[in-house]
Amino acid sequence: MAYPLLPDELTELTFNNLDVVSLLRCMQVCKLFHSIISRTTHLVYKIELFASHLEDGNHSSLDTVSRLKALREYNRAWNDMKWTHNATVPMRDGRCWELSGGILAQATFQNEILSIQLPCKVKGIPEKRWTVPFDFTIRDFTSDNSQGLLALIERSGTLPDVSYKIHLRTLAGEPHPRAVVPLVTHAPQSAHDQFLFLIQICGPHIAVLFINQLGAATPDMLLVWNWHTGQQKVYMRVLQLCSFAFMTEDLILVAIVRSVNEPCLVVLSIAACGNPIQAFEDMTYICELQYPALKYDVEDILIRSEPTPSWRPPASLAVPFYVSRKDFIFTISLRVTAGHEIRENTLLFVPLSTLLSQVALSYDAPQRRIAWKEWGPKGTRMIFRESSEIWVCYTHGMRFIQGLRWKDGHKARVYDFNPYAARKYEGIDSSVKWKPLARKATMKVQSHAFAEEVVTTLPGRVAMVDLAHSKDGCEAAMIGENNIVMVQRDGTMYGYMAM
Repeated sequence: MAYPLLPDELTELTFNNLDVVSLLRCMQVCKLFHSIISRTTHLVYKIELFASHLEDGNHSSLDTVSRLKALREYNRAWNDMKWTHNATVPMRDGRCWELSGGILAQATFQNEILSIQLPCKVKGIPEKRWTVPFDFTIRDFTSDNSQGLLALIERSGTLPDVSYKIHLRTLAGEPHPRAVVPLVTHAPQSAHDQFLFLIQICGPHIAVLFINQLGAATPDMLLVWNWHTGQQKVYMRVLQLCSFAFMTEDLILVAIVRSVNEPCLVVLSIAACGNPIQAFEDMTYICELQYPALKYDVEDILIRSEPTPSWRPPASLAVPFYVSRKDFIFTISLRVTAGHEIRENTLLFVPLSTLLSQVALSYDAPQRRIAWKEWGPKGTRMIFRESSEIWVCYTHGMRFIQGLRWKDGHKARVYDFNPYAARKYEGIDSSVKWKPLARKATMKVQSHAFAEEVVTTLPGRVAMVDLAHSKDGCEAAMIGENNIVMVQRDGTMYGYMAM
């Protein structure tokens, strides 16, 4: 019995309600379905967004045809490393700087924040520069331009009565209207004042890691506040709490060294932290992911990921698309020493999806300890590399960049762990020669600090790119959604390349 065919318009409406995986399967069913999908612009755009690891922008005035054209131009630019604009930014004397949400910002000794919105011609983002003065000394800061939030740390008082104020301001320097209180305060239990800070904003949460510089015998402190209400949600003390990053608005990935040679990654839930002040040993965490066994001591372990999971581009930019937060990589740098000699630097790339798969298996078994062989070999990629200790914005979305100082600072290596990128552009002519990563990365026992052979298999691709503004070579390279930023060796200038 023959069934009547639906009009193509109704078939298109039906297809529009499917996810991308289902759409791709429908394209394989018959020539008719393939023809309807491949000639329907909004369905092609939906598929290409998915393959590009991007999300559609809600505030853009561009129609679908224009968005698809811009998307293809954007993908070609990354594939060919073609830049429409490059410029320099003076490097000011100050304590701290940041590259986040497409904004390069610097805090000066004159207590000003100098910011530049990096441009992107493809997305219609203009360059914009502004300066905001403050009436206190800025010890550190971070920002979230999707929420218009600038968080600045001020040291207040004199020893032994020292406290730290986290000011909650708009990007223009005014008290933030969504914050019930204009600042939150932390008074350390230590009578000393030798802290470094790691700060992140994710949705309603702001987290600050106070890294004590007095030695391994003094605990570090991770504090999390709800910045809307000013309520403290987490106050954790632990020896050698080295770093952290948000996985979701509720989950935090923490790097801890349990002993001198036992690094691990611990997943915490903010909602599950009931007691406001806890030692790590007393906390109920979700799971602990162990590193491969080491032969030597851990000098440092640092987690980096950008942007945070809840970040979205500001509505005012009206971008047609932006980086997807459904999956992204954490770059974990590990430095191992024997005595005072640095034996090895490694980078471990871990997608959020790898971590969430272990979290899903751990809810019925809290504080589950997961051996490296259960989670690492198939879900990560480890390489020998020395990441920058100062210019740490080397990860964005699924990409990682490393300036090559041994190439006289004129080149950088870019890794892309989007699982679809290598397949999509395989065989396409490009001035940049992307190469697929080897099927296995093997860290041989004889050449590194691990106690046994480490094999990882996360797929990806890598390319060498030329850096602008590198006549005398660059000290480091950083990466954003639409830009690459260089730090000149003489420490007087940033340079950037924009699409």
